[in-house]
Amino acid sequence: MSSDQDRRDPVGRLFGALLMAVGALMMALCGLCSLAFIVSMVGSGGGDLGGMLLLALVFGGVPIGVGFGIFWLGRRLRRPKADR
Repeated sequence: MSSDQDRRDPVGRLFGALLMAVGALMMALCGLCSLAFIVSMVGSGGGDLGGMLLLALVFGGVPIGVGFGIFWLGRRLRRPKADR
């Protein structure tokens, strides 16, 4: 058994992996939803494209940012304690 494995908390590593999965799913699903919204607005010939892009950025960008934060936190939990 190496010293790296001694410093790693298995519960923290599991929780970190779960947080990374949740964050990645949030980023992917919110990003795809925002992309579908923008494509549907462009395809339907919506009037104010700039306003629609801003709307998609506000309602899609905030959850994407939260998902990135959750992913980053999970990644920090998965690292060994000596690397922090």
